[in-house]
Amino acid sequence: MTRRNHLHARRNGVTLIELLVVATIMLTLAAVSVPAIKPMMESQVTSHAAQTVSTYLERAKARAAATGRSCGVMFEYFPGTYNGDASNPLGSASLILRQVEEPPYFSGYEFGSRVSVAPDYNYLVCTIDGSPYNGSRVSQVFGEEAMWDTYLRSDDSYIQTNRDARIQFGSSGPFYPLVRIGANYYIVKLPGVELPVYTDVSYKISREPQATMTAPVGLAQGSVIDLEFSGTDSTFFTRGSDVTVMFSPTGEVDYVIDGGAKKTPSDTLYFLIGRWDRIAALGVSPDGTETLAEDGLWNFEDGANYWVAVNPQTGVISTAEVNQPFNYALGDFKDGVSESREFARYSKRNIGGR
Repeated sequence: MTRRNHLHARRNGVTLIELLVVATIMLTLAAVSVPAIKPMMESQVTSHAAQTVSTYLERAKARAAATGRSCGVMFEYFPGTYNGDASNPLGSASLILRQVEEPPYFSGYEFGSRVSVAPDYNYLVCTIDGSPYNGSRVSQVFGEEAMWDTYLRSDDSYIQTNRDARIQFGSSGPFYPLVRIGANYYIVKLPGVELPVYTDVSYKISREPQATMTAPVGLAQGSVIDLEFSGTDSTFFTRGSDVTVMFSPTGEVDYVIDGGAKKTPSDTLYFLIGRWDRIAALGVSPDGTETLAEDGLWNFEDGANYWVAVNPQTGVISTAEVNQPFNYALGDFKDGVSESREFARYSKRNIGGR
Protein backbone atom coordinates (compact mmCIF):
# COMPACT_ATOMS: atom_id res chain seq x y z
CA MET A 1 0.00 0.00 0.00
CA THR A 2 1.37 3.38 -0.96
CA ARG A 3 1.69 6.19 1.58
CA ARG A 4 -1.13 8.12 -0.17
CA ASN A 5 -3.54 5.19 0.09
CA HIS A 6 -2.55 4.63 3.71
CA LEU A 7 -3.39 8.23 4.65
CA HIS A 8 -6.70 8.03 2.77
CA ALA A 9 -7.69 4.89 4.67
CA ARG A 10 -6.98 6.56 8.00
CA ARG A 11 -9.40 9.42 7.13
CA ASN A 12 -12.42 7.05 6.88
CA GLY A 13 -12.94 7.33 10.68
CA VAL A 14 -14.56 10.12 12.75
CA THR A 15 -12.76 11.87 15.52
CA LEU A 16 -14.15 12.31 19.03
CA ILE A 17 -14.25 16.06 18.56
CA GLU A 18 -16.37 15.68 15.41
CA LEU A 19 -18.80 13.41 17.26
CA LEU A 20 -19.14 15.92 20.09
CA VAL A 21 -19.78 18.72 17.62
CA VAL A 22 -22.51 16.74 15.86
CA ALA A 23 -24.11 15.71 19.16
CA THR A 24 -24.06 19.31 20.36
CA ILE A 25 -25.77 20.48 17.17
CA MET A 26 -28.46 17.78 17.47
CA LEU A 27 -29.15 18.61 21.11
CA THR A 28 -29.38 22.31 20.28
CA LEU A 29 -31.86 21.64 17.46
CA ALA A 30 -33.93 19.40 19.75
CA ALA A 31 -33.99 22.03 22.48
CA VAL A 32 -35.19 24.63 19.98
CA SER A 33 -37.78 22.41 18.25
CA VAL A 34 -39.44 20.73 21.26
CA PRO A 35 -41.18 23.90 22.51
CA ALA A 36 -42.53 24.46 19.00
CA ILE A 37 -43.66 20.85 18.56
CA LYS A 38 -45.24 20.47 22.01
CA PRO A 39 -48.32 22.67 21.29
CA MET A 40 -48.86 20.76 18.04
CA MET A 41 -48.78 17.44 19.89
CA GLU A 42 -51.18 18.74 22.55
CA SER A 43 -53.51 20.06 19.86
CA GLN A 44 -53.55 16.64 18.18
CA VAL A 45 -54.58 15.01 21.48
CA THR A 46 -57.49 17.40 22.04
CA SER A 47 -58.42 17.34 18.34
CA HIS A 48 -58.69 13.54 18.45
CA ALA A 49 -60.77 13.76 21.64
CA ALA A 50 -63.12 16.32 20.05
CA GLN A 51 -63.54 14.05 17.03
CA THR A 52 -64.32 11.13 19.34
CA VAL A 53 -67.03 13.12 21.15
CA SER A 54 -68.54 14.40 17.90
CA THR A 55 -68.59 10.93 16.32
CA TYR A 56 -70.17 9.35 19.40
CA LEU A 57 -72.93 11.98 19.43
CA GLU A 58 -73.58 11.41 15.72
CA ARG A 59 -73.80 7.66 16.32
CA ALA A 60 -76.41 8.17 19.04
CA LYS A 61 -78.45 10.44 16.77
CA ALA A 62 -78.37 7.81 14.03
CA ARG A 63 -79.49 5.11 16.47
CA ALA A 64 -82.46 7.25 17.55
CA ALA A 65 -83.54 7.52 13.91
CA ALA A 66 -83.12 3.75 13.42
CA THR A 67 -85.00 2.64 16.56
CA GLY A 68 -87.68 5.32 16.65
CA ARG A 69 -86.87 6.02 20.31
CA SER A 70 -84.84 8.72 22.00
CA CYS A 71 -81.16 7.82 22.15
CA GLY A 72 -78.22 9.82 23.43
CA VAL A 73 -74.87 10.09 25.14
CA MET A 74 -74.10 10.23 28.84
CA PHE A 75 -71.02 12.27 29.76
CA GLU A 76 -70.08 10.34 32.87
CA TYR A 77 -68.84 12.51 35.71
CA PHE A 78 -65.37 11.53 36.89
CA PRO A 79 -65.49 11.30 40.71
CA GLY A 80 -63.04 13.46 42.56
CA THR A 81 -62.83 16.40 40.19
CA TYR A 82 -65.35 18.41 42.21
CA ASN A 83 -65.09 18.57 45.97
CA GLY A 84 -68.59 19.90 46.59
CA ASP A 85 -67.31 23.24 47.90
CA ALA A 86 -68.67 25.99 45.67
CA SER A 87 -66.21 28.48 47.16
CA ASN A 88 -63.22 26.34 46.23
CA PRO A 89 -64.15 24.19 43.23
CA LEU A 90 -61.73 21.69 41.79
CA GLY A 91 -63.69 21.49 38.58
CA SER A 92 -66.03 18.96 37.04
CA ALA A 93 -64.91 16.63 34.27
CA SER A 94 -65.78 13.58 32.19
CA LEU A 95 -63.48 10.95 30.71
CA ILE A 96 -66.05 8.34 29.67
CA LEU A 97 -68.94 8.49 27.15
CA ARG A 98 -71.79 5.97 27.31
CA GLN A 99 -74.55 5.45 24.77
CA VAL A 100 -78.01 5.35 26.36
CA GLU A 101 -81.53 5.00 25.02
CA GLU A 102 -85.08 4.90 26.28
CA PRO A 103 -86.43 1.34 26.63
CA PRO A 104 -89.28 0.27 24.32
CA TYR A 105 -92.55 1.99 25.10
CA PHE A 106 -94.88 0.19 27.50
CA SER A 107 -98.57 0.04 26.53
CA GLY A 108 -99.84 -2.51 29.01
CA TYR A 109 -99.41 -6.25 29.37
CA GLU A 110 -102.59 -6.96 27.43
CA PHE A 111 -103.66 -5.95 23.94
CA GLY A 112 -105.93 -2.93 23.98
CA SER A 113 -105.03 -1.74 27.48
CA ARG A 114 -106.81 1.51 28.27
CA VAL A 115 -106.75 4.22 30.92
CA SER A 116 -108.77 7.25 31.88
CA VAL A 117 -107.67 10.70 32.98
CA ALA A 118 -109.76 12.47 35.61
CA PRO A 119 -110.48 16.19 35.29
CA ASP A 120 -107.96 18.70 36.56
CA TYR A 121 -107.24 17.85 40.18
CA ASN A 122 -106.18 21.42 40.97
CA TYR A 123 -102.89 21.98 42.75
CA LEU A 124 -101.34 19.14 44.64
CA VAL A 125 -98.15 19.38 46.66
CA CYS A 126 -95.88 16.85 45.01
CA THR A 127 -92.43 16.95 46.57
CA ILE A 128 -90.46 15.00 44.00
CA ASP A 129 -86.84 16.01 44.55
CA GLY A 130 -88.28 19.24 45.98
CA SER A 131 -88.87 20.73 42.52
CA PRO A 132 -90.12 21.40 39.88
CA TYR A 133 -93.28 19.52 40.83
CA ASN A 134 -93.89 21.04 44.24
CA GLY A 135 -97.33 22.60 44.03
CA SER A 136 -97.84 21.70 40.36
CA ARG A 137 -101.27 21.20 38.84
CA VAL A 138 -101.99 17.50 38.25
CA SER A 139 -104.68 15.14 36.96
CA GLN A 140 -105.28 11.60 38.17
CA VAL A 141 -104.76 8.64 35.82
CA PHE A 142 -106.40 5.31 36.59
CA GLY A 143 -107.19 1.93 35.07
CA GLU A 144 -103.78 0.24 34.91
CA GLU A 145 -102.30 0.98 38.34
CA ALA A 146 -101.48 -2.65 39.17
CA MET A 147 -99.63 -3.06 35.88
CA TRP A 148 -97.61 0.09 36.43
CA ASP A 149 -96.72 -0.99 39.96
CA THR A 150 -95.12 -4.07 38.43
CA TYR A 151 -93.57 -2.42 35.38
CA LEU A 152 -92.21 0.67 37.14
CA ARG A 153 -91.21 -1.12 40.36
CA SER A 154 -92.96 1.90 41.82
CA ASP A 155 -92.89 1.83 45.55
CA ASP A 156 -93.36 5.35 46.84
CA SER A 157 -89.67 6.21 47.12
CA TYR A 158 -88.68 4.84 43.71
CA ILE A 159 -91.11 6.59 41.41
CA GLN A 160 -91.16 9.85 43.35
CA THR A 161 -87.42 10.34 43.70
CA ASN A 162 -86.43 9.14 40.23
CA ARG A 163 -89.13 10.80 38.13
CA ASP A 164 -88.74 7.71 36.03
CA ALA A 165 -91.73 7.69 33.69
CA ARG A 166 -93.54 9.83 31.13
CA ILE A 167 -96.88 8.97 29.53
CA GLN A 168 -98.48 9.83 26.18
CA PHE A 169 -102.18 9.33 25.46
CA GLY A 170 -103.37 8.05 22.11
CA SER A 171 -100.77 8.04 19.37
CA SER A 172 -99.71 11.68 19.46
CA GLY A 173 -99.26 14.64 21.73
CA PRO A 174 -96.82 15.40 24.53
CA PHE A 175 -95.40 13.02 27.11
CA TYR A 176 -96.47 14.05 30.62
CA PRO A 177 -94.44 13.22 33.73
CA LEU A 178 -96.14 10.26 35.44
CA VAL A 179 -95.75 10.21 39.22
CA ARG A 180 -97.04 8.02 42.01
CA ILE A 181 -98.31 9.61 45.22
CA GLY A 182 -99.59 7.13 47.77
CA ALA A 183 -101.54 4.51 45.82
CA ASN A 184 -102.51 6.81 42.96
CA TYR A 185 -100.86 7.94 39.73
CA TYR A 186 -100.95 11.49 38.40
CA ILE A 187 -99.74 13.40 35.37
CA VAL A 188 -98.08 16.75 35.92
CA LYS A 189 -98.97 19.84 33.91
CA LEU A 190 -96.41 20.91 31.32
CA PRO A 191 -95.69 24.63 30.78
CA GLY A 192 -98.12 26.05 28.24
CA VAL A 193 -100.01 22.76 27.78
CA GLU A 194 -103.45 22.12 29.26
CA LEU A 195 -104.01 18.90 31.16
CA PRO A 196 -106.12 16.46 29.11
CA VAL A 197 -109.32 14.61 30.09
CA TYR A 198 -109.74 11.11 28.63
CA THR A 199 -112.03 8.11 29.03
CA ASP A 200 -110.74 4.71 27.91
CA VAL A 201 -107.79 5.88 25.84
CA SER A 202 -104.70 3.96 24.74
CA TYR A 203 -101.34 5.05 26.12
CA LYS A 204 -97.63 4.44 26.07
CA ILE A 205 -95.07 5.03 28.79
CA SER A 206 -91.46 5.97 28.22
CA ARG A 207 -88.74 5.26 30.75
CA GLU A 208 -85.49 6.87 31.80
CA PRO A 209 -82.58 6.18 29.43
CA GLN A 210 -80.65 2.98 30.01
CA ALA A 211 -77.13 2.08 28.86
CA THR A 212 -77.03 0.13 25.57
CA MET A 213 -74.75 -2.76 24.64
CA THR A 214 -72.50 -0.33 22.76
CA ALA A 215 -69.11 -0.21 24.43
CA PRO A 216 -68.35 3.02 26.32
CA VAL A 217 -65.62 5.22 24.92
CA GLY A 218 -62.77 6.70 26.91
CA LEU A 219 -60.82 9.75 25.83
CA ALA A 220 -57.11 9.61 25.01
CA GLN A 221 -54.77 10.00 27.95
CA GLY A 222 -54.31 13.64 28.91
CA SER A 223 -57.55 14.84 27.31
CA VAL A 224 -60.81 15.53 29.13
CA ILE A 225 -64.31 16.92 28.71
CA ASP A 226 -64.22 19.97 30.96
CA LEU A 227 -67.78 20.10 32.32
CA GLU A 228 -66.92 23.04 34.57
CA PHE A 229 -67.27 25.44 31.63
CA SER A 230 -69.53 23.35 29.39
CA GLY A 231 -73.21 24.21 29.15
CA THR A 232 -75.46 26.51 27.13
CA ASP A 233 -75.29 30.18 26.19
CA SER A 234 -77.13 31.08 29.38
CA THR A 235 -75.92 28.59 31.99
CA PHE A 236 -73.24 26.05 32.93
CA PHE A 237 -73.95 22.39 33.64
CA THR A 238 -74.39 21.28 37.25
CA ARG A 239 -71.08 20.58 38.95
CA GLY A 240 -70.28 17.05 40.05
CA SER A 241 -73.01 15.43 37.94
CA ASP A 242 -73.44 13.30 34.82
CA VAL A 243 -74.77 15.12 31.76
CA THR A 244 -76.91 13.24 29.22
CA VAL A 245 -77.94 14.56 25.79
CA MET A 246 -80.90 12.73 24.23
CA PHE A 247 -81.79 12.93 20.53
CA SER A 248 -85.29 12.34 19.22
CA PRO A 249 -85.89 10.04 16.21
CA THR A 250 -86.30 13.15 14.04
CA GLY A 251 -82.79 14.35 14.87
CA GLU A 252 -83.27 17.29 17.22
CA VAL A 253 -82.32 17.26 20.89
CA ASP A 254 -85.23 15.73 22.80
CA TYR A 255 -84.03 16.69 26.27
CA VAL A 256 -80.96 16.98 28.48
CA ILE A 257 -80.54 15.38 31.90
CA ASP A 258 -78.40 17.66 34.04
CA GLY A 259 -78.08 17.33 37.78
CA GLY A 260 -80.71 14.57 37.69
CA ALA A 261 -83.35 16.86 36.15
CA LYS A 262 -84.75 16.72 32.62
CA LYS A 263 -84.51 19.96 30.69
CA THR A 264 -85.57 20.95 27.19
CA PRO A 265 -82.79 23.22 25.92
CA SER A 266 -83.47 26.21 23.69
CA ASP A 267 -79.83 27.37 23.54
CA THR A 268 -76.90 25.64 21.88
CA LEU A 269 -75.09 23.02 23.99
CA TYR A 270 -71.32 23.42 24.27
CA PHE A 271 -68.84 20.79 25.46
CA LEU A 272 -65.28 21.94 26.16
CA ILE A 273 -62.60 19.44 25.12
CA GLY A 274 -59.34 20.20 26.89
CA ARG A 275 -56.41 18.93 28.92
CA TRP A 276 -56.54 17.13 32.24
CA ASP A 277 -54.02 19.45 33.91
CA ARG A 278 -56.15 22.49 33.07
CA ILE A 279 -59.26 21.42 34.98
CA ALA A 280 -60.31 24.63 36.72
CA ALA A 281 -56.67 25.77 36.20
CA LEU A 282 -55.69 23.64 39.19
CA GLY A 283 -55.64 20.07 37.90
CA VAL A 284 -56.29 17.03 40.04
CA SER A 285 -54.39 13.87 39.18
CA PRO A 286 -56.08 10.45 39.47
CA ASP A 287 -54.16 9.74 42.70
CA GLY A 288 -55.58 12.89 44.28
CA THR A 289 -52.46 15.07 44.14
CA GLU A 290 -52.81 18.58 42.77
CA THR A 291 -50.76 19.75 39.81
CA LEU A 292 -50.80 23.24 38.39
CA ALA A 293 -50.62 23.64 34.59
CA GLU A 294 -47.31 25.21 33.58
CA ASP A 295 -48.83 28.42 32.26
CA GLY A 296 -51.81 28.49 34.66
CA LEU A 297 -54.39 28.72 31.84
CA TRP A 298 -57.93 27.40 32.10
CA ASN A 299 -59.11 25.04 29.36
CA PHE A 300 -61.30 27.69 27.77
CA GLU A 301 -58.24 29.95 27.38
CA ASP A 302 -56.07 27.39 25.54
CA GLY A 303 -56.17 27.79 21.76
CA ALA A 304 -55.14 24.13 21.33
CA ASN A 305 -58.48 22.99 22.80
CA TYR A 306 -61.88 22.56 21.12
CA TRP A 307 -65.59 23.16 21.57
CA VAL A 308 -68.15 20.57 20.39
CA ALA A 309 -71.47 22.36 19.83
CA VAL A 310 -74.93 20.79 19.45
CA ASN A 311 -77.83 22.78 18.01
CA PRO A 312 -80.95 21.62 19.91
CA GLN A 313 -83.41 22.58 17.17
CA THR A 314 -81.62 20.84 14.27
CA GLY A 315 -79.36 18.36 16.03
CA VAL A 316 -76.41 19.61 13.97
CA ILE A 317 -73.08 18.86 15.67
CA SER A 318 -70.05 21.04 14.96
CA THR A 319 -66.48 21.28 16.23
CA ALA A 320 -64.39 24.44 16.47
CA GLU A 321 -61.14 25.57 18.07
CA VAL A 322 -61.17 27.57 21.26
CA ASN A 323 -61.00 31.28 20.60
CA GLN A 324 -58.41 32.57 23.04
CA PRO A 325 -60.27 35.36 24.87
CA PHE A 326 -57.63 38.05 24.88
CA ASN A 327 -60.15 40.52 26.33
CA TYR A 328 -60.91 38.17 29.18
CA ALA A 329 -61.59 40.07 32.40
CA LEU A 330 -60.14 38.34 35.45
CA GLY A 331 -62.87 36.89 37.62
CA ASP A 332 -65.67 37.24 35.05
CA PHE A 333 -65.63 33.65 33.80
CA LYS A 334 -68.94 33.87 31.96
CA ASP A 335 -67.68 36.60 29.63
CA GLY A 336 -64.42 34.74 29.08
CA VAL A 337 -66.17 31.47 28.25
CA SER A 338 -68.60 33.27 25.93
CA GLU A 339 -65.71 34.80 24.03
CA SER A 340 -63.95 31.42 23.97
CA ARG A 341 -66.96 29.93 22.15
CA GLU A 342 -66.93 32.52 19.35
CA PHE A 343 -65.46 30.18 16.70
CA ALA A 344 -68.03 27.54 17.61
CA ARG A 345 -70.86 30.07 17.25
CA TYR A 346 -69.42 31.24 13.93
CA SER A 347 -69.17 27.67 12.67
CA LYS A 348 -72.77 27.03 13.77
CA ARG A 349 -73.99 30.08 11.85
CA ASN A 350 -72.18 28.95 8.71
CA ILE A 351 -73.91 25.58 8.74
CA GLY A 352 -77.33 27.06 9.28
CA GLY A 353 -77.61 26.99 13.08
CA ARG A 354 -79.27 29.67 15.15
